[in-house]
Amino acid sequence: MPRTVDRTARLSAIGDAVVALAVDSGFAAVTIRSVAERVGASTSVVTHYVGGRDEMLRVAVRREIEARREQAENAMANHRGARAVRALIDWAVLTADEATHRFWLALIVAAPTEPVLRAELDAFNAWWDARLRNMLREAGVTELEHAADLLNVVVDGLVVGAFDEGAPWPQARRRQVLATTWRALGIAG
Repeated sequence: MPRTVDRTARLSAIGDAVVALAVDSGFAAVTIRSVAERVGASTSVVTHYVGGRDEMLRVAVRREIEARREQAENAMANHRGARAVRALIDWAVLTADEATHRFWLALIVAAPTEPVLRAELDAFNAWWDARLRNMLREAGVTELEHAADLLNVVVDGLVVGAFDEGAPWPQARRRQVLATTWRALGIAG
């Protein structure tokens, strides 16, 4: 009797392997073969569920990004304006774990040479920018573009800075940077 395989579970395992490989070694290390080895299957099993490397990347990255977007939406739930802005930025800088930050860094590094990754990152960035600008508008911030740019630089800097120094900055240090940012933008706590 043929073995029954849960398609959703198999795709989830493939996605988990893609993300783990990207976090550990960057997206250049993500191949059909490396994913197959990670899930304990043959390459033909992997390509049975995804048509090729691009589809494999798309499915895995989209799933990961959607999970992070859902976390961000949950963090902002029941908040508007300045409180929503702060909740979003706190989520990105203070609550995401190192593996999540490594995933984003790997995605940003690989996106210029991987069109599939570029498309997924662009879609997330469009959502992020629209939400951020809308919340800044609700908060009464008049220089939306400058405020959004400043917040993006702060988030990127706090995430990337962790890798530059070898370990994330302590929460207290990151909170102080954010407090200074909120004062500069006139966004009360």
